[in-house]
Amino acid sequence: MGSQIIRQPDGRFAVFCRNTNTITVYDASENEVVEYFAEAAAEAAREDVRRKLKHVAVGEPGRVYFQHTLTWDEALASDREHGGEVSERFSAD
Repeated sequence: MGSQIIRQPDGRFAVFCRNTNTITVYDASENEVVEYFAEAAAEAAREDVRRKLKHVAVGEPGRVYFQHTLTWDEALASDREHGGEVSERFSAD
């Protein structure tokens, strides 16, 4: 469900988690609240990338990217077509 930032009576901030119905952060400054949410977003991104990497590593990229899955050769051709720099390094001789 998400979290809600709440201002405490003393002017500091708290974060109420709607998943657990508990206060997960309290007596925080504005910067501390920003860092709390930034770290949570970063960890969620790390978990998402780890999940994708597991599928790609075992040869199942279609379980992540579905009909938009590219092979190395297709990605390289697109890179070349759009002026990317990587295709020059891996050009077929």
